[in-house]
Amino acid sequence: MPTKKRRKNARRQRAIRTFLLFAVTVALTVLLIVGSLQVWNKNTGSVSSDPGTESVPTGTVTTSSIYTPATTTTTTTTAKATTTTTTGKKTSPTLLQYGTEGRYVQPAGAVWNLLLVNDWNKLPDGYDQAVTFVAGGRRNQKVDARILESLNAMLQAGSAYGIDVQSGYRSSDHQATLYWRQVNNYLSWGYDEIAAQQQAGAIVKRPGHSEHNCGLAVDLGGSGNFKLETDFENTAAFRWLIENCAEYGFILRFPKGKENITGVIYEPWHYRYVGVEAAKYIMENGLCLEEYLEQTGQ
Repeated sequence: MPTKKRRKNARRQRAIRTFLLFAVTVALTVLLIVGSLQVWNKNTGSVSSDPGTESVPTGTVTTSSIYTPATTTTTTTTAKATTTTTTGKKTSPTLLQYGTEGRYVQPAGAVWNLLLVNDWNKLPDGYDQAVTFVAGGRRNQKVDARILESLNAMLQAGSAYGIDVQSGYRSSDHQATLYWRQVNNYLSWGYDEIAAQQQAGAIVKRPGHSEHNCGLAVDLGGSGNFKLETDFENTAAFRWLIENCAEYGFILRFPKGKENITGVIYEPWHYRYVGVEAAKYIMENGLCLEEYLEQTGQ
């Protein structure tokens, strides 16, 4: 009997050791997988889209964890931008400011439909307070009331492709929330403060520097594709827009190959109202708005 009992105990101990070895192996495997995914996410900055944004990479960092300014006054300068941090307690971070050398700066007094809004041309302070915004499209996204008739006419003409507005006007406050969320994503991936703002700004514009803040731009979807991603260019809705948007005064605002001029990634979903005459010239000649305005001195 003692011998049988010892054998039984030995089998039980072997089973326990086997189970523990299996559990440890599984745990190590899970940790390795999670670590690999984190490294991949940091290195690639995988991009997905969110209605109401230019295009927002995935991430969980919130605006409450924005970086703390340095404890001494410093100014850091790069070839393209400068940022200044101030002394004192934790405050709101300073927006990156871009130098205008080699960039087109629009003269004051531009006609409303040709207003240039980009990294080097900021909306006048309080601009949206003097503009009437109304709901457009089936999703009731706000736009400048002056473009509503043209927008509705274009949506009606392209109704066979299910074209509709995914995102329209948004306030500067909302733009700031989106921008700093994007900056924090890059900070969490290991970028420094300036680089994080530079990278984020190519996807989500700084408040006051986004066309969505003026109500003259819309993000469109169609053919069942409302993701606001580059594969929209493969849809029938996109092909229809490229061939017909100018007839209604709209242009593809951020075309492929113009990223160094516009400061924005290629966005086949983003359309801007400029008026029929300007739109036809821009689309027929393969220009972006910056090139057109510089050529015509407007």
